[in-house]
Amino acid sequence: MIIYNSMIIWIAVLGIFNHLAMQTRRKPFVTNLEESQHKVSMFLAIFTFGYIIFWVGMRSGVADTRAYITAFESYPSSLSTISQYWNFSETKSPGFVTFNILFKHFISTDYHVWLMTIAILTGIPIMIILRKRSENFFYSAFLFMTSLLFSWMLNGMRQFWAASLIFLVSGWIEKRKTICFIIAVLFASTIHYTVLIMIPMYFIAVAKPFGKRVMLLMILVLLAVVFLEPFIATIEKVLEETAYSGATEQFAYDDGVNPIRVLVMAVTPMIAFCGRKIIAQKNNAFINICVNMSVICVGIYFLGIFTSGVLVGRLPVYFELYNIILLPYLLKECFTKESSKIMFILCTVGFLGFYYLQTQNYYYISEFTGLLSGWSI
Repeated sequence: MIIYNSMIIWIAVLGIFNHLAMQTRRKPFVTNLEESQHKVSMFLAIFTFGYIIFWVGMRSGVADTRAYITAFESYPSSLSTISQYWNFSETKSPGFVTFNILFKHFISTDYHVWLMTIAILTGIPIMIILRKRSENFFYSAFLFMTSLLFSWMLNGMRQFWAASLIFLVSGWIEKRKTICFIIAVLFASTIHYTVLIMIPMYFIAVAKPFGKRVMLLMILVLLAVVFLEPFIATIEKVLEETAYSGATEQFAYDDGVNPIRVLVMAVTPMIAFCGRKIIAQKNNAFINICVNMSVICVGIYFLGIFTSGVLVGRLPVYFELYNIILLPYLLKECFTKESSKIMFILCTVGFLGFYYLQTQNYYYISEFTGLLSGWSI
């Protein structure tokens, strides 16, 4: 567990260092006091996420990494071949393929450079938004690790890249720039088509937290559980003649989302529900969006228990990123000073326990780390 555990230790050490610096300096690491009283410097933010990105980019055989490497090596480097991949009925991710071809043509055919580049392009957008929006950057980074969001950078990196790009433009949701947001989603869908779910969910996200629109969504999730079988049959017919033909067959071989994960993900929206009066009183537009995203996240995860961890269970990644901004805010704003400390400890211990239970079979393989390569996470 040395590689991944070291990421958590790194975050904790830098967080403690920053905290101590704040006690001894007047305005340490704060770059724009008018915009935010809790923002760390860009240098420290990069230093924090840079460590995670480094190890993600250095891997060579974790989870589905080898399959991605094989695909990358099979792609041509000739620009003239790009057009043949823009047939949506045959290619699920033309944008991703195009990026790979351009990368091989202009930058490098070495997959090590390619993996590191994608790690940077995925990690930096998340770092930017956490630095800008989180009440506690280091605790959000801690949650990024212990809630296992980081594992998406190792397994399912194409989908997580799409998720990080949409997370980067989350301010457009707050500003109600609907057209711009939809265009961004359509662009990201060329990397992974599942990001299209963000278009209908946009209209839920901008609704009043725990309002009628959000509650209607929860009712629809419950109905989906009840009428799941005919729904899947309908989807199967729609997909029959496309590149996704047979995708729903995975339901038969997948036992769904782990209920423990659903319970853990439900913690944040439950706290938000308990503090809904305070949330309504403060009426922070972005936090309201985070609350709705958190509710959507747990709703889809709940549906995933009865369906597929591979298909449905992958969709919440687009919403779960908002949890790591929301929870630090709730711990600060929805409790008294003393109860906030208690809840902080409970959440920290709880997420560490979840991390420990879920990572027993994780591993890390790299061609550059010697003995570390064979150690399990």
